[in-house]
Amino acid sequence: MNKMKLAALAALIASTGAMAETDNTGFYVGGAINQVKASGDGEGSSDGVGFGAYGGYNFNEWFGLEANLFASGDLGEDGVDVGAGALTFTPKFTYHFNDTFSAFAKVGVASMAVVVDYGPFDADYTGWGLTWGVGVNAALTEKLNLRLSYDETRGDLDEDGFWFDNDYYNGEIDNVKISQISLGLHYQF
Repeated sequence: MNKMKLAALAALIASTGAMAETDNTGFYVGGAINQVKASGDGEGSSDGVGFGAYGGYNFNEWFGLEANLFASGDLGEDGVDVGAGALTFTPKFTYHFNDTFSAFAKVGVASMAVVVDYGPFDADYTGWGLTWGVGVNAALTEKLNLRLSYDETRGDLDEDGFWFDNDYYNGEIDNVKISQISLGLHYQF
């Protein structure tokens, strides 16, 4: 019986250490695995897995700035290789439910890219767009955080090195939408 009381006391001490107040300000950096979906010009959409890195600075518990760089794996099918990615810059607004859980929303600008490789046809499309995202954050320890988020980036892209123009093809992809559901892990310095 004494061993059981001692084990319960040890578990209580260990759990109070894990329940220490989390650090919500300063720099953070992390990585994510993403489920990416891309579409444009009213065409069908393609989806696949992607990876990303993100980081930022929280000025206080509710406001920060964040940058997110992500790229997809191959989103194409039927012999067409398609890749999509973006570099986003956003202010981020956070609401803390308690020391462990918080929710955030962000909106900002993005530099976007889509690469298409279809046999002899290679095209790189780039441009600027708008991005927004929402998510939830769970503090695993005082410095280590797990997050689940949804991000969407939209914009019109132009082909780099475009040289051919006619009624059917003008070197642009309008209304490009890249969305992603991300599972990320980051360290708060």
